Amino acid sequence: MIVFCQDITGLWQGTMFNDSTKQSLEYEIKIIKKNGKYTAFSHTWFVIDDKRYYGIKKIDVRVAKDGKIVMQDAKLLEENYPILPNKKTIQLNVLDLLNEGNETALNGLFVTNSTKDHKALTGQIKIKRVDPQSQSDLVQFLNKGNVENNNTIAKAEK
Repeated sequence: MIVFCQDITGLWQGTMFNDSTKQSLEYEIKIIKKNGKYTAFSHTWFVIDDKRYYGIKKIDVRVAKDGKIVMQDAKLLEENYPILPNKKTIQLNVLDLLNEGNETALNGLFVTNSTKDHKALTGQIKIKRVDPQSQSDLVQFLNKGNVENNNTIAKAEK
């Protein structure tokens, strides 16, 4: 069942499935609402040759008129990628807010734009709202002293 006008703030954890590589990646998002506007941060992990890589991004969030949750990369904040990413690559998520029993989920599609160096990627995102006290590498990053992130979160959570 699709739910409209429901709170989407909080910590969300789950997976992002890449259609091209057929890999399921760990994915988490923290959504904050301030002055009626949403902002979010995402954390994605992937493994290459037994080494774990990650990227943390600030994301713009809006709720479309049809109730879809639309998220788009705004800024890459931190990463340990083996190769610097193309700054022109942007990920767009279009998700449905779902109530599944006593769980709330954001499920839907993601797509990246193509650049001269990279083909567009597509896939599915399946994340569930979790307790804000859950083990979270993203929350640890946001709490570790990054001034921009701390100011955004502190102001939004007041």
